[in-house]
Amino acid sequence: MRVAILAQFPIHLLPEFAHLGEPRRHYATWLPQLSASFASATDFEFHWITLTTEVTAPQTVTFQNQTFHLLPTATRRRASTLFAQDRKAIATVLDRIAPDLVHGWGTEDVYALAAVTSGYRNLVSMAGLLSYYVLKTKMHPRDYFQAMVELFVLRKAERITVETEWGRKILRRRTSRPIDLVEYGVRPTFFEAKWDPDPARPTALFVGSISPRKGIQDLIPAFNDDRLKNAELIVAGAGSGPWADALRSSSPPNVRWLGQVSPAEIRQELQRAWCLVLPTRCDTSPNVVKEARVIGLPIVTTSEGGQSDYIQQGKNGFLVNPGEVLNLSIRLAELLTELQNCREMGAWRHNQAREHFRPTRTAELFLQNYRTP
Repeated sequence: MRVAILAQFPIHLLPEFAHLGEPRRHYATWLPQLSASFASATDFEFHWITLTTEVTAPQTVTFQNQTFHLLPTATRRRASTLFAQDRKAIATVLDRIAPDLVHGWGTEDVYALAAVTSGYRNLVSMAGLLSYYVLKTKMHPRDYFQAMVELFVLRKAERITVETEWGRKILRRRTSRPIDLVEYGVRPTFFEAKWDPDPARPTALFVGSISPRKGIQDLIPAFNDDRLKNAELIVAGAGSGPWADALRSSSPPNVRWLGQVSPAEIRQELQRAWCLVLPTRCDTSPNVVKEARVIGLPIVTTSEGGQSDYIQQGKNGFLVNPGEVLNLSIRLAELLTELQNCREMGAWRHNQAREHFRPTRTAELFLQNYRTP
């Protein structure tokens, strides 16, 4: 079976582009281990199609028994044309390889749109849920446009996958298409990490963009609470502009801003922190929550997102409502004033979490989806 996967594959992992090094910005960290698992699927022929500014002409690379088609793209005015040039370039490759199935990944860019307009049997996998996000928080103007494109994609897709039951409930309000649950796996390096929090340094870690959607505007005032005066908040993530600058300037002394950090640095911070905190206003299934559970940390987060599927109240963490700053402070204090509480919560169903987030499990579920008529 020939499958074309349209996705933003991190090309620095291809041998020909290793000189680029790992980007500090966020990237689709679940895709490399998926391709690694697909290398042994001998009854499939995989073609990955990725747009990148690192090439000036189409280039083909063979890696892990799979073919990677790298296509040049512009840096501006792509969405405003409904990605016309990108879709044309992708269509040219698809017509040459004639796939049995086109798998489009994510509605934030061209890939899902290209899949559903390709004329081939298609499957769409969700990364974010933009048409829901824009109803819940302030977003970039481009996201509102992409949310409209997403609604079109959801109506046209033949089948859809999403990571959590929370996400499937949202999607069922937008489409009648079949929706399967496929959890995106965690990188092997996090399975190897050992959780070793410093007993003398109670620390909560936040990982995410400095934006209203991630709810950090609730977290900064929470650390002004006297209950947390002896604890520290470490913020890892990028964000600029007046809103982010005002938030930084208003933060108390026990908040440390790291800026954008690499995945390796995030792993190190997770290993040292007492807990992870993510007071998001809406999220499909944030990777860092999965990474934290694989290492064994307890989580403080909200009920507004797929990450709530992984948290049992009072067992392996706490769920609060977005905007409840006082409740957020109280829950964090329950963890950051007693390390034993963190250890007990982190240990709750830890092995089950590690099994649930295995990357090979992701591959197995996708192969089942590919075989479904």
